[in-house]
Amino acid sequence: MDNNITMDAIITFLVQVGASAAPDDMEFYKAAANILFTISEAGARTPEETLDILHDYQLQAKQYKALHSKHEVAGKPFMKDGVWHCPSCNRRTAPNHSYCHCCGKKLGWR
Repeated sequence: MDNNITMDAIITFLVQVGASAAPDDMEFYKAAANILFTISEAGARTPEETLDILHDYQLQAKQYKALHSKHEVAGKPFMKDGVWHCPSCNRRTAPNHSYCHCCGKKLGWR
């Protein structure tokens, strides 16, 4: 990629092309320009920096999904050898605990 291309140049290009595009395509160019403008407001000045921000966002979204699944989505404890166990870490848990004391998994008893 050309290191001389700036986000401002790309946004300007999208706006210019969008202005002369078919009506159905205008919304696409407008949305793309708005997205890139928002990312540039977050500090990205080059396409490489934009890709870096998007990569970081994808990693954060993946991490959030894992945390949400563990701490906000209840798992049903199971009985094994007369003792209740966490569905996530398989460690012992006491009846009616809201969360596993070992791994933090949200427990649903119903």
